[in-house]
Parts: sequence; structure tokens; C-alpha cells
Amino acid sequence: MIEYAHAADAAAAANPWMGIIPWVAIFAIMWFMMIRPQQKREKQRQAMISQLKKGDRVLLMSGFYGKVIKAGEHIFTIELGKGLQVEVERNAIASLADSTASSEEHKSE
Repeated sequence: MIEYAHAADAAAAANPWMGIIPWVAIFAIMWFMMIRPQQKREKQRQAMISQLKKGDRVLLMSGFYGKVIKAGEHIFTIELGKGLQVEVERNAIASLADSTASSEEHKSE
């Protein structure tokens, strides 16, 4: 009976890595399900912003649609309406707006 107790203690103490493996698995799942796709989307957004040119319609993070008047390295001048121009940082641009959908919305108003 004493020999059996020593064998159980030895088996439990033999592999301390068994407590770390579930944490590594959880981190790997989080990486592939959340972090990696977000990094890919951000990389695509940065590539889109670097290709913006004068005349492109954009959606700002604030929800406003506008047209690029001047594209700089860090600052963009956006026309929100006739005579209303604002300067925004490149991170304020959410996406390139579909020009056909937004022009149809303005025609209906």
C-alpha cells in the first residue's frame, strides 16, 4: 500500500508541463480566431489608405462620407459638403465608399 502511494506521487510530479499546455492551446486559438484576422484587416485598410487619391469618396470613422480634396502623407483634406472642408488624420478614414451607392443616396434626397 505504501509503494502504491509513492508511485502516484511520482506520476503526478513527473510532468509539470501538463498545467501549461491548456494555456498555450487557449492562446493559440485566440490568436487564430481573433488577433490574426484583425491584423489582416488593418493591413488591408492601411494599403487602401495609401492608395487614396483626389476625388475618392471615403467613409470616416465618425460616420461621415466625404470626398478627398487633398491627400497628404499624414493629413487628408476631406470635403463633407459644398464649401465644408475638414482636415483629418489618416487613421480617421474607415474605408473607401462605394461611389455608385452613395451617389444614388444623394439623388434620392
